[in-house]
Amino acid sequence: MNEQYNRTVGVSAETDLGLKSFMLGTYRYMALAMAVTAGVAYFGAPYFAQMPLLRSPFALLGFVIAIPVLFGTVGAKLPTMSKGGMMAFLFGFAAFLGVFMSSVAAFVPGMVVAKIFFMTVAMFAALSLFGYSTSRNLSTFVKYAFAAFLGYVAISVLGMFFPAMRPTGPLDIIINLIALGAIAMITAWETQMLKRTYYGAAGNPAMMDKLSAYGAASLLLSFVNMFQILMSLFGRE
Repeated sequence: MNEQYNRTVGVSAETDLGLKSFMLGTYRYMALAMAVTAGVAYFGAPYFAQMPLLRSPFALLGFVIAIPVLFGTVGAKLPTMSKGGMMAFLFGFAAFLGVFMSSVAAFVPGMVVAKIFFMTVAMFAALSLFGYSTSRNLSTFVKYAFAAFLGYVAISVLGMFFPAMRPTGPLDIIINLIALGAIAMITAWETQMLKRTYYGAAGNPAMMDKLSAYGAASLLLSFVNMFQILMSLFGRE
């Protein structure tokens, strides 16, 4: 009886250590990718932010369309991709985000960017901890969060094409708060899904490493979306 108990505890401890290693690896990849995004945004701001095409509504529309296509394509090919290919996707995607974030670096004061960045880090960390530790299945709620966030994206795109339709005043604040709540739920759910991903791929180190990088790209996108929404809410001088 004692031997069986000790064996069970040993397996559980080994799994927990493996899960922690997997999660830390994911956040490590995310941190490196975030550094790429920030570097491209900061050093590329004098060039990218002045390009008329990147400031047009068609650029935002192309960005919105490209994201699900890119993640869907890479996700489908993940089992056969090499680690090098996965790393190229992660850091290429990070650079791609940096191009679109260059307008922030170019037109928003550095102190404001820093304030909102640390606010985003604190919120993201709290949501990730919640997603990691909660026993409740967040999939029940995340479908509503995705619907709300897609509505926010649609309003943003329409506002770029038709400025008269762009929300202003209290309505703009309400829409951004709804979007912030949606991306918060999505972030917590993504963290929970990373745990399930680990248990599904346990015993396959090569696959887990690729899944870790893929998860890092997804979390980075959520972080950037959260940052932009917080910038809309609190970054105005």
